[in-house]
Amino acid sequence: MDNKTKDPVCGMEIKTEEAEAKLDYNGKIYYFCEMGCKAKFEKDPEKYTKTSEKDRNQSKKGSCCSKKTCC
Repeated sequence: MDNKTKDPVCGMEIKTEEAEAKLDYNGKIYYFCEMGCKAKFEKDPEKYTKTSEKDRNQSKKGSCCSKKTCC
């Protein structure tokens, strides 16, 4: 069974078992496509937990990580 989720920083859909990083924040586990996205989340978690997905998707693409498939 594929458990999919979205990286809260870049919005990339990833399989939880293939995530390069994960973090427990306020009792919820967040999954990340790479360590760079996790680092951005750790720097300002409220930015990514309180912002709507629509707002995140309208942010500047390509600035979140080095993976060409997510941004």
